[in-house]
Amino acid sequence: MDWFERYDELPIEVKLILDKYAEMDNTYEDCRKLVDELESVGWTCDYYLDAEPYDLRPIGEPSNY
Repeated sequence: MDWFERYDELPIEVKLILDKYAEMDNTYEDCRKLVDELESVGWTCDYYLDAEPYDLRPIGEPSNY
């Protein structure tokens, strides 16, 4: 399941974090901050070499990739 494509079904705290980072440049530093904030609310994601986040999921859920 790709949670990035199911934005409307996400918990509000996850939406707020994603909205905050949507306007930022895709850098490794911003991706790391995004992951840190997501993990503080029980979610995580990975990011590609071009610093594009993917595989948003609750912590403990297996990766889709």
